[in-house]
Amino acid sequence: MAALGWKQAELAKRAGLNVSTLHRYLAGERDIPLPVFVGISDALGLSYLELAARAQRRLDGENVQ
Repeated sequence: MAALGWKQAELAKRAGLNVSTLHRYLAGERDIPLPVFVGISDALGLSYLELAARAQRRLDGENVQ
């Protein structure tokens, strides 16, 4: 999202989600269902596997864009 210069509202729109729902997913307040995760990755122009790998690297403390 940051690499594309998008705010949460832009990603939510492109992924077909409500902004507050996306916020809860990104804040860790709700688990992301796999079909939603795939939709988010599509909106970002990434495979869901690449998005998952980037998320894991970020959790591991790496600086990922």
